[in-house]
Amino acid sequence: MDLGLDGRRIMVGGASRGLGAAIAEAAAGEGARIAAVARESDALAAVAERIGGRAIPADLTTADGPVDAARRAIEALGGLDGLVVNSGGPPTGSFATLDEAAWERAISGTLLAALRVIRTALPALREGRDPAILIVLSSSVREPVANLVTSNVLRPGLNGLIKSLVGEIAPIRINGIAPGRIDTERVRSLDRARSEESGQSIEQVQAQNLARIPLGRYGQPAELGRVGAFLLSPAASYVNGTVVAVDGGMIRSLP
Repeated sequence: MDLGLDGRRIMVGGASRGLGAAIAEAAAGEGARIAAVARESDALAAVAERIGGRAIPADLTTADGPVDAARRAIEALGGLDGLVVNSGGPPTGSFATLDEAAWERAISGTLLAALRVIRTALPALREGRDPAILIVLSSSVREPVANLVTSNVLRPGLNGLIKSLVGEIAPIRINGIAPGRIDTERVRSLDRARSEESGQSIEQVQAQNLARIPLGRYGQPAELGRVGAFLLSPAASYVNGTVVAVDGGMIRSLP
């Protein structure tokens, strides 16, 4: 199926690795022009070169970073047809272990970054072709994740933002994508932290996680990337205001 992304201009946050890189690669593979945004690194430059995109170094956790990144992406691409809101995971920990500074980092990097980049990008998106926004969330929008209270609080808030904006910004579409256990460095670090906390081996921690996944394995970033590219595309032209789970069936909540 032709997704209709050929020539579409898309800004992708957190694009130096993991899920952001996977979405950028999938969309570029469908012919989209990508502005890849992340902190300056060799990894960001490598992703941009590999997909024929433009690297936009920026720290999305700062007050000015998302605004500056969106403006530079719009200038580099000559407009904007799609936006992927993704800035990496917030600090891990329980409510008892997280201090005020950790919560401030979580709020700035997850919630405020999303608000700032969307606000800045909206005028260009309104002028775009079949414009769409995709917010990378987490399975925590459906079920709290142990030792990740920041995500449990903030990701559902972004789901609320999606539902709030769906009527306000139409015909710009806005959707979310909720990954489960995808084999990224972020998930591997969570498994390591759980192993250290519980005294179990990494293999035991992963076995417990796998027992909850009907498909019996962690997902690959490319599997989420393809779904993300679809949601950004004209092929998903009547998908709006929803959160699509990519978790192998792990979360059983309704809905």
